[in-house]
Amino acid sequence: MDREVALRQLCDYWSQVEQAQKLPRFAGQRGPALEALNKQLPVINRILRELAPDAQLLKPQWISDHAATWPRISRAMEIIHAGRELEEQQWTGGGPAFPLSLLDPMISEVAIPLWEANKFRQAVGDAATSLSHFAQERLGRHDVSDTGLMTEAFSNDPPKEGRPRIRCPGDHRLVAVKDQQNGARQIAAGAFLAIRNPAHHLTGDWNPVTAFHYLTILSQVAHYFRYWEVVRYQPPPPDLNEVLAVYQQSQAKQTSLARRD
Repeated sequence: MDREVALRQLCDYWSQVEQAQKLPRFAGQRGPALEALNKQLPVINRILRELAPDAQLLKPQWISDHAATWPRISRAMEIIHAGRELEEQQWTGGGPAFPLSLLDPMISEVAIPLWEANKFRQAVGDAATSLSHFAQERLGRHDVSDTGLMTEAFSNDPPKEGRPRIRCPGDHRLVAVKDQQNGARQIAAGAFLAIRNPAHHLTGDWNPVTAFHYLTILSQVAHYFRYWEVVRYQPPPPDLNEVLAVYQQSQAKQTSLARRD
């Protein structure tokens, strides 16, 4: 995929979305604009899928639905811009360098100041704490943290009341999607066991290579919480038979009382 061409296509698509939003609702102009946007969907979805295997594809039906796709379009643009930066940050040997600024903000904003002070172990430990807090806020859970939170968040069990889950976008009947879900659960829990716990309980400043490897893993877990779906508990609908039975009992009671009167 030519990333520069893809970026132009994304920008053109979003520019048309913005223009379509400004059209009057009842002047007959929105229909052609919506049709033009829908024709671009195959190209935009191909770009999203080629950029990231867990990209959530666009399925808008109305102009307002197209407008709601901005987080996914924005993420795609960020990925392309990050690729540019990787190419610009080259070691003398010609290989790509990975700037810490390209990590998820929950990781990079905490880690970079400590990294610059050569406090590599603390950079990892504080980044893991930042990630745990981010996950708690994303799920609305403050009763569990760290490994326990990761295990519950990515569990294949249905969400329970007060216990939302993180779900990989896509059709979970597909092996590739199920594998991403199961792998993410193991990565997330393992990151806190193998990375967060040593960073908090061991001593020394460590070294930049080890810290770099650990931070990239924590960044990937942050990516899951930022971009994957939060699935919350939905109470089951009322049993109509039970509702009918209660209604009939109420009616029978009122009839009985009326007869006594």
